[in-house]
Amino acid sequence: MSMGVRTLLFGVLFYSQAALAFNWCGTLFFSPGTTQPNYMVVDGKLRSYSLYVPPEPVFDSPLLIDFHGFGANSLSESQSSCWRKTAAREGAAVVYPQGKSLVPAWGAGDYCCVGGSENDTAFALMLASCLTRPSVRQWGVTIDANRVYAVGLSNGGAMAGRLACEHSDVFAGAVVTSQSFPFGSSEQCRAIDIHGQQKRAVPVLEARGTVDVIVPYIYSWGWSVPATESLNRWQRAMGCQGPAVYQDICDRPGSGTDCQYGFSWCETYHQCDGGAVVSQCTLIDGHLLYKNNQDYNVCDDGWFMLEQFELMNQDE
Repeated sequence: MSMGVRTLLFGVLFYSQAALAFNWCGTLFFSPGTTQPNYMVVDGKLRSYSLYVPPEPVFDSPLLIDFHGFGANSLSESQSSCWRKTAAREGAAVVYPQGKSLVPAWGAGDYCCVGGSENDTAFALMLASCLTRPSVRQWGVTIDANRVYAVGLSNGGAMAGRLACEHSDVFAGAVVTSQSFPFGSSEQCRAIDIHGQQKRAVPVLEARGTVDVIVPYIYSWGWSVPATESLNRWQRAMGCQGPAVYQDICDRPGSGTDCQYGFSWCETYHQCDGGAVVSQCTLIDGHLLYKNNQDYNVCDDGWFMLEQFELMNQDE
């Protein structure tokens, strides 16, 4: 089916039902080794995303939902993000959601960004639900519902952090690149659920650049939190105890052979609720940390953390 026919089909469906707040997973389009556009309806709103399935799909593969930055789009994220290369090696699927509004954005918490909405959270939850439902298996895509992770850059990183805070029953971990803790206080993360239980803690890796002028490291323009305060909030939110462990970034799993010691570092809390970990990695670099001057791969490092906690999302 051509792209034009797909767009027409979903457009007719959407506008004919515009008055109804209904949900529809849509027909799944994928091709191993490539990224294919897809559509769904969330609370009556047409939403789009691209799906990457590795060249050799594996049974019960992990799912990474990779959110683009403010003003960007799913195509640019799929092309510039390092997650697809990591996923191809590890047998994971990657979803690249598309933000709405004239300037695409995500409603990612208290700080960022204008143009996002609560429908964004519903969209993320529906992506996780639709792509892990049993009927998808007959099409050749098998996703493990216990290994769904949220990742993203900038505004998309804040969106990943929000999902880790509010929906840790769905998302088993998050990697927040070039953004910060998404809420004004740590108490807003892992709030008490309808059963009177605090939501579970999940592993979080935050990567920040010291010369980032968009999401500054030591101050804020109002749409982020300075790095030190962000780490403190993550530590409190995930119930972490003890002092953070310092580690040169060149000793991390994401470092390459050209990494130079003494320039970048990570701080990690290992004793968090439920066995979770919280890490913040600092690079002497700017905003677009997917490519940096330290030969450090935040996706590989993030994946090393996430894959160790694949079972944290399971019911006890």
